[in-house]
Amino acid sequence: MPSIPDIPPAALAPLIRECIHSARSVAQADLYAMEWKGRPALLKTFAARPWLVRRLWSRAVAGRELRVLRRLQGMAGIPRLYATAGPEAFIMERLDAARMPRRHEPPPPPEFWTNARRLLDELHARGIGHGDLRRKNILMGPSGEAWFIDFATAWTSDAGRPLAGFFFRRCRRIDRVTYARIKATYAPESLDADERAWLAAEPWYLRWGRVLKRRVYRLRKGRFWRKKIRRTRRTLHRRLGPPR
Repeated sequence: MPSIPDIPPAALAPLIRECIHSARSVAQADLYAMEWKGRPALLKTFAARPWLVRRLWSRAVAGRELRVLRRLQGMAGIPRLYATAGPEAFIMERLDAARMPRRHEPPPPPEFWTNARRLLDELHARGIGHGDLRRKNILMGPSGEAWFIDFATAWTSDAGRPLAGFFFRRCRRIDRVTYARIKATYAPESLDADERAWLAAEPWYLRWGRVLKRRVYRLRKGRFWRKKIRRTRRTLHRRLGPPR
């Protein structure tokens, strides 16, 4: 495996083009488009987070993702790691791929699901559980290629690490269920026997997670409150009459 260079963070400024994803919380990283040795690349960095967050959280998260990316270098469907920039930032390949289509858009082609399933099985065979295999972390190439990104929550099955095998098996189970659920939203007729069995054995914490997302997390969205305000106004108009 080729060595991954570590470059001074100060040397990154001339290479950065634009910020393409700003962190939405204090625990997230910023993502910048840049150029690395003539190739399009991405810089993932926690440098803008508060010092205490970086010391207690960001370095551990970046270190986890770096370990996984190093372990998966050369595997098809995984972005290449180009360089690190200290303990809180790294440069990786910018993929010629897009996020999965929305439900009202044309679905992925059949070969995409073949490629995604092969990638999922190989990932687990290498002892890596992704743990956060949502639609936004699965990309689709122009010819039906499948890519997995964002390994910040991944677990490895390394022997000798306390509870590593336990958390790897949990992540593997979550990966299988979430992959099957995503596939079922686009092509339910193409689910194979294994994928149907994964859905049938969905763990309780995933079911409860969806319930909380629908009933609790939606309260944070402006659309929910706008509808609430409109319903309240209509109720008042019926009882009191239109405003004068």
